[in-house]
Amino acid sequence: MPPLVTRQRVIAQVPYLAIGLIVAAGLVLVSFEYWRRGVVTIGGAMGLAGLLRLLLPARRAGLLSVRSRGFDVAAYGFLAVALIGIGLAIPAPVV
Repeated sequence: MPPLVTRQRVIAQVPYLAIGLIVAAGLVLVSFEYWRRGVVTIGGAMGLAGLLRLLLPARRAGLLSVRSRGFDVAAYGFLAVALIGIGLAIPAPVV
């Protein structure tokens, strides 16, 4: 019986881990009340996820591949544009 955890399977999850770390950094920013920066950071992570999903073959995309490549890229792209747009469009409060 072949091993369940192989080096190839672990390496395939590196892009997913990278996106997860960037999203976590964005959530930390949001928790410290830098929510505009946090939302833009999360939006950037979604844009990077879409780019990685577009460029990486299916066996290397790991958990970034949910549906077909076209759907995944479109969904990540939509999320990136929406989150970055929201983060940049809402003005900062006047102190």
